[in-house]
Amino acid sequence: MAFQDKVETTERLATALAESKSTVIVDYRGLNVADITGLRRRLREQSVEFHVAKNTLLRRAATSANIEGADGLFLGPTAIATSTTDEVAPARLLSEAVRQPRAVISIRGGIVASKVMTADQIRAIAELPGREVLLARALGAAQAPAATALGVVQAAARQVLNAVTALQAQRDTAAA
Repeated sequence: MAFQDKVETTERLATALAESKSTVIVDYRGLNVADITGLRRRLREQSVEFHVAKNTLLRRAATSANIEGADGLFLGPTAIATSTTDEVAPARLLSEAVRQPRAVISIRGGIVASKVMTADQIRAIAELPGREVLLARALGAAQAPAATALGVVQAAARQVLNAVTALQAQRDTAAA
């Protein structure tokens, strides 16, 4: 690899690390080209990028992106999965890939919000629901008191309407 190519790759990796909401670092030893292609396709469907790079370039990119303490994760065959849109997607997708039969990849750790995480922490993040689900739950929790108050007001209005209807019916039967 020529020097200029290394510089460009390092800059591209540094940009990916700096802009990503989360990064998962994996050991891909044992994956063949077809497996990596299939994994990349599944990741791409969820807007997750998968990069295979030399450890030296990854270390330099991490330093350039102001991420400290990640050097220990860049040992052996290393690939990173980054996402600029979803914090949970890379961890969830790669955790699913690890659980597959014949899985040969292993999660080494990751970077979330410029903080280095262990493999166990990444697996815990993978168990979190997606961003949309969390937002829907928060919205439902925020709407619950308003819905309850509306139900109480509607019940009182319904009772008044029922009383007026019963009084009207009583007057109609008395007049007849």
